Amino acid sequence: MKILKIRFENIHSLKGQHEVDFGNGPLAEAGLFAITGPTGSGKSTLLDVITLALYNRIARVDKPVSNSMLDDDGGVMTRNMKHCFAEVEYRVNGKDYRSHWSIERNRNNNLNARKQELVEVSTGHILESGTKTPDKNLEIIGLSYDQFVKAMVLSQGEFSKLLQAPRNERNQLLEDITGARSYRDIGKAVFFRYKSIQKDIDLKEAGLESIELLSPELIAEKKAEIKLLTETKPKIEKAYQTASDKIKTREELQIKEKEWKTLDDEKLSYTSDFNVFEPYKTKLDTHEKLSKYGVHLRDFDAVNKEVDNLKEQLKQLQTSKSEAVTHQKTYLETVSTLIKENVDITSANLKLDAFRSKIVALESEEKKKKDEATLHQTQLQNYVRHINTLGYQLPKAEYIETFQPQFEALQKTVQEAIKISGINSLEQLEATLASNRELNEKAGDFLMKKENALKFKTTLESHTTNLKSAEESLKADLKKIAVMETELVALKKEVQTLETNLEQQRKHQSLEDQRLLLTPEQPCPLCGSLDHPYALNAPHFDAKAELLKEKKDALETKSSFVITLGEKNKFQEREIIRLKSEIQTTTTDATNNHKLLTELAAQLQWNPEETLELLQNRRSELNKSIQQVEHSKKAFQAHSVLNDATEVLEHWQGALKIYAAKKKERIALYEQDDINQKSNELATKISHSIATIASVEKQIKDNDSRLKSSTNDLATKKQELDNILLKEDLEHLELLRKSILSEDVASRIRKQESVLNERKTRISEKETALHKILKELKEKDDDKLSFEVLTSLFETSKTERETLLVNLGKITQRLDDDTKARERQQKVLEILHLMKKDLALWKTMNDLVGDATGNKFSNFVQDLTLEQLIGFANKRLSEFSDRYLLDIPTAEEAEKSDTLKIFDSYMGNARRSVKTLSGGETFLVSLAMAFALSDIASRNVKIESLFIDEGFGTLDPETLDQAITILEKMQNEGDKSVGVISHVSALKERITTQIKLEKGSLGYSTLDVVR
Repeated sequence: MKILKIRFENIHSLKGQHEVDFGNGPLAEAGLFAITGPTGSGKSTLLDVITLALYNRIARVDKPVSNSMLDDDGGVMTRNMKHCFAEVEYRVNGKDYRSHWSIERNRNNNLNARKQELVEVSTGHILESGTKTPDKNLEIIGLSYDQFVKAMVLSQGEFSKLLQAPRNERNQLLEDITGARSYRDIGKAVFFRYKSIQKDIDLKEAGLESIELLSPELIAEKKAEIKLLTETKPKIEKAYQTASDKIKTREELQIKEKEWKTLDDEKLSYTSDFNVFEPYKTKLDTHEKLSKYGVHLRDFDAVNKEVDNLKEQLKQLQTSKSEAVTHQKTYLETVSTLIKENVDITSANLKLDAFRSKIVALESEEKKKKDEATLHQTQLQNYVRHINTLGYQLPKAEYIETFQPQFEALQKTVQEAIKISGINSLEQLEATLASNRELNEKAGDFLMKKENALKFKTTLESHTTNLKSAEESLKADLKKIAVMETELVALKKEVQTLETNLEQQRKHQSLEDQRLLLTPEQPCPLCGSLDHPYALNAPHFDAKAELLKEKKDALETKSSFVITLGEKNKFQEREIIRLKSEIQTTTTDATNNHKLLTELAAQLQWNPEETLELLQNRRSELNKSIQQVEHSKKAFQAHSVLNDATEVLEHWQGALKIYAAKKKERIALYEQDDINQKSNELATKISHSIATIASVEKQIKDNDSRLKSSTNDLATKKQELDNILLKEDLEHLELLRKSILSEDVASRIRKQESVLNERKTRISEKETALHKILKELKEKDDDKLSFEVLTSLFETSKTERETLLVNLGKITQRLDDDTKARERQQKVLEILHLMKKDLALWKTMNDLVGDATGNKFSNFVQDLTLEQLIGFANKRLSEFSDRYLLDIPTAEEAEKSDTLKIFDSYMGNARRSVKTLSGGETFLVSLAMAFALSDIASRNVKIESLFIDEGFGTLDPETLDQAITILEKMQNEGDKSVGVISHVSALKERITTQIKLEKGSLGYSTLDVVR
């Protein structure tokens, strides 16, 4: 798996959009690069971008990034920003993928749901989107978030602590580094589970003791009491039932006697209500007798109402006819006034249409002449615009009275301008203008050539001066180089001598321990000599490191200066060649320009030696002459346009006169707006009045016929009613009307009668039933005993019965409680048996892996992990150096010191503590362990991108150089991309390709890739 590119915007302190390309450009070419910058500048932000885009996780938070986390904790999104995104392109098994993560705030400043997407780069196909994207990345890469971080981000500093820590502390650190905290949690969980079960057993046993049981003797005694009470129960129940029946009979008898009294009251109420209803009963009977004549009354009333309506309609129709005749007369008078001629109803429309046709014909002729005048006016406006474009002022042709005098005045002005010009024709003017324009063009070329001649002169003078200066500078620099090259040869020899002496001194110092082991007359293990002159007295070296540094600096400074002078001389030589070429070219151009200048001066009859200002004045005078001729040309053009416009002006004037005459004739007959609308309205009104009068007359005739028929029908109906009055012996018609009730009133009376009949029936039935019940109750009642005696007998029997039942219930309940307690005790004993069996299992597990801190199981697992880690670390360490191998302390060694051990092959495979390693050696060993963890985490995945976080600050220059050489070797052999995160200045100088981060004044950082 290899990281190819990251893109992001507004993440942590890095405001704005940024892109880092690991697959192309300087970072890809270098392979090994540094990520540099001060604390807080955003170095770790680059790693956050990668994990955010892939897994929605960052190192600072131990859970997935969520909206609530962003709102509560801040972070991720740069402050004051509304959106951010992180995107990474990576390669797995030859395929490129792009994983994108983004989030933004809406208009209410609330965070929207995050967007995630995984795309196959070559096809653009979206493989996954939404919250499942991290799972898809895990599937493709083959690493979870924790594995990815361990495999790609190597924290050398953590392993440096791990090397020198005692066992418990070492296992705790190893647990933190590998993320294997679950084993400690398992050990603690086993311990607390064991203790929890043990506590539960104690509680159960305590609860078992609290269960109380009855003795066998007490149980037998209680059962005997139950038997005695059960035998007495029938006698007491019978006495209670007898007393209860007697008291109930007496109470029911008293209730029924009260109901009999109430029934008497109901009978009296019914009699009173019936007497009130009797007059209404009489009315209902009369109604039932005469209601059959109701239809005759309704027919008579309907015919009488129809006669009244017809009389009213006849009156309204006669009024409408009178109004229609009046309106018709008004319309005829209006027509007579309009056409100025008397009309009647038969001739009005014909004469009105003839008048309309005459007015329409006059209006048509009037409009025709008006349109003709407007057309001539428009043509004249075009001529006016043309004249104005020629520079003459002539107002718009709006009113002929004001326009004609202005037009004639302009004609005179144009004629005077032509006379003053002295040119007789337009052809003569065109020839003069063409000649002057040709001379003006030549004058322009002449002035340009004159300006070029002056420029050529200035340029030649400048190039000649610069050429002389460059030649003199080149000569001086060549002399300096010769002197300094001589000095460099001497200085190099001096530096070589100092370096040789200093190297011998360092070798001597590195063999200090071996010299102390030399024995007189014993051969040296290195050279075999028996003479050891420096065994006790160290040799003296007079080499001075500071002097060597000064000489090297001087050598480097002078070498750089010589190189700089050499580059400067090359540039000066090229500049001399360029200046000579420029001088030659400029001289040729100046000669050609002078030749053309002389030819133009002869054609213009000008002196080429005159000043540029004087020559420019001559051309200005020529331009003025051209402008005067062009003005005369406009006068000739205006004269031609005015001649054409004169004819159009005459046509406009004639059309306006005819239009005024036609308008006057039409107004004399009709001066209103629309004759068609006026005549149509009058014709429509006259026709409508004729139709209205005819319609009303027909309706009057129909109404008279219907009124006559209805009057005869009314007389017939009246005769029928008179016969009914005679038959029923009624004095007049109103008496018949009053005797026939409305159906609503008759219905209410019938309903009241039905209610009274039902009451009577109900009272009768109730009286019969109540009489029977009273008879039966009196036969059952013991009238010898008063109600108070019956009540006393009942209460005594009731008390005896309740006492019996309570005693029987108590004894039964106590025996039931004892049975349940015995069942509960048995269940607790069964549960205790299972719990003790479970406790034995957890005790065994607790003895093996459990304790309150979790150290027991954690130490066991981390010892296995450490053994595996050391195996991989030794493979890596062998790539760095063939001197050291790591090992775990033996049991005997652990009693004294349980820190890790090393084998030193340079010291005869001596075994010693890692605490004896120097700072640089410790760094190399811890770096090997960091690579080992990466190898374990990515055992099934090829990792081609690594990031090493800090740890270089403890290294001396030589070890730092060795560490970087190891990283370069590893990068070259495995084609890996290795990034070192550090702020060590020496590292920055050693690794020149860098991702450089700098903090700004407002808290934001900037990012640049430098080489």
